[in-house]
Amino acid sequence: MTERRKEEKAPSQIVAALKDVTAGTVGGILQALVGHPFDTVKVRLQTTQHYAGMVDCFKTIIKEEGFLGLYKGVQSPLAGLAGLNATLFFAYGRGKELVRRSDQKFDDRLSLTQFTMAGVFAGFFSALIEGPFDFFKCQLQVRYKEFRGFFDCANKITRNYGIRGIYQGQGATQLRNIPSNALYFGSYELMKNYLCSPGENINALPTWKLLASGGFAGLAYWGITYPFDVVKSTMQADTVIKADRKYKTVLDTFRIIYSESGFKGFYRGYTPCMIRAIPANAICFFGYEYAMRVINSLGY
Repeated sequence: MTERRKEEKAPSQIVAALKDVTAGTVGGILQALVGHPFDTVKVRLQTTQHYAGMVDCFKTIIKEEGFLGLYKGVQSPLAGLAGLNATLFFAYGRGKELVRRSDQKFDDRLSLTQFTMAGVFAGFFSALIEGPFDFFKCQLQVRYKEFRGFFDCANKITRNYGIRGIYQGQGATQLRNIPSNALYFGSYELMKNYLCSPGENINALPTWKLLASGGFAGLAYWGITYPFDVVKSTMQADTVIKADRKYKTVLDTFRIIYSESGFKGFYRGYTPCMIRAIPANAICFFGYEYAMRVINSLGY
């Protein structure tokens, strides 16, 4: 077996899980710091029609709310993306274990199909945690005058509306997450394979190849399933009072968006999202891979 195809034998399940959680946390923090301003603009464009476009949205937020206005709700992704990426990479690692056990040894590198199926598992599992954090983030980004911050938002909604309340828009979250994460992890490994030179260790690629692979994965994540994210954000930015909601179901939300804005309504905020996708996901995978290398160098 060539070095390109070789993967080290996996450690115990507990150690492997802890490594995925730690490295995923590092990647999530870096991703939040780089990508949140673009995410704020994306959500504002998706859920309101007060701006002429991405540039106007940036300018208006900075003028009316200051530069830190771009970081409205950042507590949620800082707390959330650290935890969410930890959950995502934990689930991805367990997904890889599941598909690997079916037909091969631990020291064999998975196929792209197997990486993709592991991404399906990761997408489903992570959505159970990601849904509430995305909901709080959308509420803070759009209804920021109603809350003093992330914890105030989470506390008020949870206290008044319970578990059902914090899972507003969960069906749309699953509809986005499962195919998106299949594409995310599958495309990341695809690009790593493509960039890996003959005889090069695919588990020790240089920084630029990791960044390029992560950026490509970000484009794959958002490029195809973006309309599902618009539906998700629209439902999660709606009022928490069920009887007063404009968008009551996933299908109803699709219908209303189309009737009001046509197909272009499903691509509001697309430009800042795609601009964000490259650096945010490049730095995420870079952080994950390098954190994992540090952990491995310590003998774990």
